[in-house]
Amino acid sequence: MGPTLAVFAAATFTACRHPVVPRPSAVNIVPSQSAPGRPVTIPDEVRPYLNKSGFHWKCNQTPHFLLCYQPGSESERSIKDLEIIAEQDRDTVLQMIGVAEYEPRIYTFLVNSRRQLKKLIGFYGDGRSRPVQHAMFYVIDGPRTLAHEMTHEISTNLWGAAQPWIEEGLAVYTTEFPILDGDIRAYFAAHRLLPLAQLVNPTWESSKFSPDITYTELGSFVKFLDKKYGMKRIQEAWRGGSESIPQVFGKPLSELEQEWLATLTKPVEATHTLIYRN
Repeated sequence: MGPTLAVFAAATFTACRHPVVPRPSAVNIVPSQSAPGRPVTIPDEVRPYLNKSGFHWKCNQTPHFLLCYQPGSESERSIKDLEIIAEQDRDTVLQMIGVAEYEPRIYTFLVNSRRQLKKLIGFYGDGRSRPVQHAMFYVIDGPRTLAHEMTHEISTNLWGAAQPWIEEGLAVYTTEFPILDGDIRAYFAAHRLLPLAQLVNPTWESSKFSPDITYTELGSFVKFLDKKYGMKRIQEAWRGGSESIPQVFGKPLSELEQEWLATLTKPVEATHTLIYRN
């Protein structure tokens, strides 16, 4: 797995205190066989990642992505599969949130470890999305799928910024639904779920509680809302936040929570995955 596109770091010099626009990154783009030759323009806001000291990038163009990786990495060995995975995951995310098309190209940086991700963008974790820049960052051996960050990219650009609980809940639901039912029932049976009021509010942050539990819990709750009330209602709650829940769903969070918990006592429905995992 792995074609080529050399990216050479362009240095930025300042002769005085005034900011100087960095020179364009020198790139040779190798399109995949599925790419229609759509030209790639590297936006100014993406160039700093390509020019980051300590990194050397190769990149591959697909119809909707520029996938950048480091020579000799697992990503390079798997790049042909990753081209397919990215395009198929994009289609699935759009299908699940009920959107026909999404035009922006997504600039994706595949790194080898959390430490490399922190060096590149200053964040230590498994992945990150910066929707304003149409940029995604993903630790190739991380526990979550590439589609998790893709959901943040697409939904935020289509619907605007939202409260973290629904952003993460939607991303988990759209990308981990094949294993979601089993995981949430295990936490439910072990009495490890938190009251939703501690999560579904404007101030919740993922660092407050164990993300293994809270991400699964929020993903399951958003799945329940979608199955019973539909994605259009979720969009309304996305824009209105937790404060809008009584108006959007016609009942308070506490009542929705009881309805959701009642579904966890029922057998898991058979499902299949549409999300492709590396």
